[in-house]
Amino acid sequence: MELRQLEYIVTIADEQSIAKAAQKLFITQSALNQQLLKLERELGVPLFNRIKEGLVPTHAGEVYLDAARKMLLMKAETYRYIQDIADMKKGEISIAYTPEQGSLMFSHIYPIFHKMYPDITFRIVEARVKQAEQLLSAGKVNIALTSYASGGKKPQFDYTDIGAELLVFGVPKSDPLSKLAGEQSYIRFPKIDIHLLQDKPLIMLTKDTRFRNMLDSLFSEAGFKPRILFESINTNTVFNMVKSQVAPAFFPQSYVDPKAPVSYFSVGEELRWMRSIIIRRGSYISKAEKDFIELARDYVQSLPGGSKYDPES
Repeated sequence: MELRQLEYIVTIADEQSIAKAAQKLFITQSALNQQLLKLERELGVPLFNRIKEGLVPTHAGEVYLDAARKMLLMKAETYRYIQDIADMKKGEISIAYTPEQGSLMFSHIYPIFHKMYPDITFRIVEARVKQAEQLLSAGKVNIALTSYASGGKKPQFDYTDIGAELLVFGVPKSDPLSKLAGEQSYIRFPKIDIHLLQDKPLIMLTKDTRFRNMLDSLFSEAGFKPRILFESINTNTVFNMVKSQVAPAFFPQSYVDPKAPVSYFSVGEELRWMRSIIIRRGSYISKAEKDFIELARDYVQSLPGGSKYDPES
């Protein structure tokens, strides 16, 4: 197997299209199609079913792709290891992080990292936590920024915890519930009885977020379903609606703004998560990647409300 050929077939599978894969690989569609046909003749079996919706791997194709992805991962890890041995401060770091807090963190630490490693480039994918974990499992990135609650670690990943975060409930100052918070609620986060929210219209994050999964479990344990005014994929949108006096909402503590016309509550210390950087279990991590993780840890722990909370305890 030629490594270039492996990359061709994996890209075709990912894109489900010869044309899209050729564009991504910067070769002609005809040349890529010839490479695929040549390989299928050598193997004596088709690797893809050609259907109206695109190219779908056959059983033989799935077997080939599984081996191809493992070999490409092995190549990437070997190169990173050799670069460390040679003390070469160049290469690429592929990373997935959320488009909001992950992006904010990266923008803060990248200038510091770039001074340390000016010749290292980043390949970035902005994705929600669940998708980031899928990208990492598939070998499409080497590092992912994630979060987990108690019992939420997955056995296929190695975790480096970078800081805990309280999940808070924000109420517009114009809402009667706001009076229960008292002064400086952005520091104290007084606990609110979740049953007070039973008939309260709320703004919520969408169900494809880990945050929403935690909230759904919370309401299920309380024995009722929340009244949802609307849902958003964007936490900034959710928080801005609270600031605009539209309705209460839940969001991570890192969004808290002491100057905003918002009162803040907790629903208990147990509603926290740990922000973490993960890699595939047992995979090699370069010195540059370790330094990046340390910068991420320093940044998160410098934020207001950082703690040593251990979700696994």
